[in-house]
Amino acid sequence: MKNLYIIFSTLFLYTQSAISQVTPNSNRFDVENYIALDNNGKYYPYTTHGFYENAASGTTARIYLLPVLKLDLSKIKFIDNQGHETSQSDANIRTMIIPVTQDLALPNESQKAAISSAISGNTTIQGFYPPIAKNNFGMPLINSNLSPMLSSQIVTMANQYETNYILPQQQLINDYNTRYKAQIISLTELEIIVEAGSEIVYTKRIPNTWIATGGTLSNITIDNISEYVKNVIADGNGQILVSYKFKDSQSSTINAHIDATAIVNQFLSEAYQSSVTQHSSGWSFLGFGSSSKSIRSSFDQQVTQQYNANSIANTTIEMYDANDKMIEEFESVFFPSITQQEVIQNHINAAEKAKLEGNTALQNLHLQLVSALQNNNPNLAPNIEAAVAALGKEDYIGFIANGIKWGSNSGSGNNSFRRVLNSSEMTNMAANWNQTRVISIQHAVTQPVNIAKQVDFRPSLGAIDGIPFQNNLFMSNGFTASWQSVAGALIGPITVGGTFHQNNITAGTLLTKIGSYSVYSGQTLSDALSHYKAGEKVYVTFIAQTGSQPSPMGAIPVYQEQKVQVTLGAYPQTN
Repeated sequence: MKNLYIIFSTLFLYTQSAISQVTPNSNRFDVENYIALDNNGKYYPYTTHGFYENAASGTTARIYLLPVLKLDLSKIKFIDNQGHETSQSDANIRTMIIPVTQDLALPNESQKAAISSAISGNTTIQGFYPPIAKNNFGMPLINSNLSPMLSSQIVTMANQYETNYILPQQQLINDYNTRYKAQIISLTELEIIVEAGSEIVYTKRIPNTWIATGGTLSNITIDNISEYVKNVIADGNGQILVSYKFKDSQSSTINAHIDATAIVNQFLSEAYQSSVTQHSSGWSFLGFGSSSKSIRSSFDQQVTQQYNANSIANTTIEMYDANDKMIEEFESVFFPSITQQEVIQNHINAAEKAKLEGNTALQNLHLQLVSALQNNNPNLAPNIEAAVAALGKEDYIGFIANGIKWGSNSGSGNNSFRRVLNSSEMTNMAANWNQTRVISIQHAVTQPVNIAKQVDFRPSLGAIDGIPFQNNLFMSNGFTASWQSVAGALIGPITVGGTFHQNNITAGTLLTKIGSYSVYSGQTLSDALSHYKAGEKVYVTFIAQTGSQPSPMGAIPVYQEQKVQVTLGAYPQTN
């Protein structure tokens, strides 16, 4: 089975102290194909994304991170019809279980460099470069027996490495530490969708209430799976979509101009359409119910248009919460309550007005409504469907503006009425309605899950290059000593946490073999390592000065061959 990881971003609760919500005007960032060091000093592919604030120079901006969820396809379990674990090739598989793990932590130093690079748009950094191991004076750790000339050469190599790699990397880390403060986004809802081809084979919605109580994500379990779906997913050819939703870090206070006239007109228009399509009595039309849905829809539409400047980059503003209190306030102003008798009198007055204008059809309709209202009997209501359909819209608005019955369509005992403001009243009230409202914003992001790029690690001794060496040395075998021609490579600057550093082997040490392979230059050092794998144990052979021997020419350094078994480190192959 392929050893592949599916990595995708999600939102998940971790600790209350780390949780936050995204502020408006934040921007998306992504980190992909970057090799970082984990908190144990091991390299691994680091993927993350989230949002960052636009902050003025000299101020601290917040970074909101999305925790990362991982699915290891190599650890998928297959369960047969009897409930026993089996192999992918089994023809009687009933259930497929995909283990899920999560990476939920604030970034370490190596990860900060990647985030800072992604935000700044600098995409040249592919992996974290380990720093040079140094002494208390800030100089590279160098074999004390090395000549000043060779020591100077190693210092030069260290300086070049730091100039080309460490300093740019450290600048990214410094920018992060001085400009940003990371937090983890709080989730309002999470949905995971698994697709095989065009078929949705798994979906699970996780609500905020479950997450806020500290729930743990369970494995993705797909029951009654077909042979096709099983193989598509197991071979890494399926697609996983993750939809996560979150709100702004604080409710957004806006000076929203709510166009009351537009809201009322939209409501009346919908009522009109309802009246001309139903086949029922006029009494049903008069009792068509609450306007809350129309008002909420119009609130959301208008506020969306005015709130575009506060959107978060690459997200969808999914909902504006026009709450019941706002709707109640609006209805009380623009649809004031009136008594049944006031409704009857309004229609009597409207009938007289229609009579004076010579509109007998409208006059009769008003009088029929008066009769229906006075008797409070739906069977006596005039059939106004045809009449309303025949009226022009202006006449229609004028007609129903004098009295509307809300609530139940049942005529028995229902005396709840509301009036629509006329045009002049509405204009005055609309001007007064332009006031500050606090509206909460929910954003939604949906993205596909991609199979992470396989990371190739090469074995490493934690040394930066090597210096060719060949000379005659006074070599001792423990009993006798003689002059011998010795070829090897002086170890270049060593890195913190590398194999040489862990084994107290300093720069300038003369290395002659890695395993059975001779080393006499930086290139042959790399060639010798290519025969091994990261994590493999191997003997390294080096020449160490063990003392000195007097001679007429002065003290002669005595050297001896030594072998040390080491574990090869792992360094990512980023090129």
